[in-house]
Amino acid sequence: MRTGLFSLAISLGFLAPPAHAEIRAVVVGVSDYLTLDADLKGPANDARLMAETLIARGVSPANITVLISDPTGLPTGTATGQPTHDAILTALASATEAATEGDTVVFTFSGHGAQAPDLSGDEGGGYDELLLPADASGWKGAIGSVENALVDDDLQTWAQATLTKGVQVIALIDACHSATGFRAVGGQGVPKVIDEAQLGIPDDVVPVAGTPAPPLSGDFVFLYSSQSDQRSFEYPMSDGSWHGEFTLRLAQTLRDTQNASWAQVLAATTEAMVQGPARQMPDGEGPLLTAPVFGTGPTTERFPLKDGKLDAGLLQGLADGAEVTLYATPSGGDPLATLTLTNVTAREATLSAAPPDAQWAELSAAPPPAPLTLA
Repeated sequence: MRTGLFSLAISLGFLAPPAHAEIRAVVVGVSDYLTLDADLKGPANDARLMAETLIARGVSPANITVLISDPTGLPTGTATGQPTHDAILTALASATEAATEGDTVVFTFSGHGAQAPDLSGDEGGGYDELLLPADASGWKGAIGSVENALVDDDLQTWAQATLTKGVQVIALIDACHSATGFRAVGGQGVPKVIDEAQLGIPDDVVPVAGTPAPPLSGDFVFLYSSQSDQRSFEYPMSDGSWHGEFTLRLAQTLRDTQNASWAQVLAATTEAMVQGPARQMPDGEGPLLTAPVFGTGPTTERFPLKDGKLDAGLLQGLADGAEVTLYATPSGGDPLATLTLTNVTAREATLSAAPPDAQWAELSAAPPPAPLTLA
């Protein structure tokens, strides 16, 4: 496996901890940048989807902090905040502080990634890997880095402090150039990366040679949205909503997975991803890569129905023209009717003439999925 930061990935199930153990998560989506001319359309949607996926796999909403600019539509009970540099580091520190031995801390990030010359000499490749919060700006010579960027050194320090407590760390990063942040082992679309010129990094800044920092020690697994020399992309869905390709496919895989290892989830996610002329191949590493994913996924294959609307849509694998069978109960029982879905959006679908006692719908026939429209 390659040395990795978070070029990843999204979205989620986790290792099977002891019965008393808890999972805490910090979910970040940066769509709107305050200074940089670099807004994205998908990260806020990615964060909502990841929070929903975590909850579907058994994580308590009270243990999830979601940092996005607009918290509308987030699951009830989650803590919220802005996706700024200080807010992200504070949320990560709080999760670590609250965790005890045997717990798991999850960090997911969707947004821009970048690289900058390493001036501390601890990077084998000569460049620091950066994740860009909403308040990231340009290069500041006084600090020798991009102002308010999350530098891999900082993430490394946080991760090791968490692992030292006997707490497992899960990282899912959907951004570019993020493959060395933790130094764990020594399409066509909109790319989620900002080049050095836009960040104002001077041409005469030269990386400093030195001794690479030691690899992490502890129980962890990191998934990455692309290889270290590739870009990560976001795409529009048929209803006009956008998602990071990795986050979307990872969440869908975890939704449908009952029992699998992280390696198996990664393989299934990669298989499902759209591959255009600019290929995006996810990767993963860590001692827990072959360990089972936490939780068992949905306890029923049926979706709730209310007022003629199905509480599921494109993100749950449905599409216009799909047929669903209606039931009065979440499992078992006699079928009441079979209807065709229309007006399917990311999280909702319309049914017509549903029987009044129908409360649940189960997919019975789906049309071939339409490919994502490449931007």
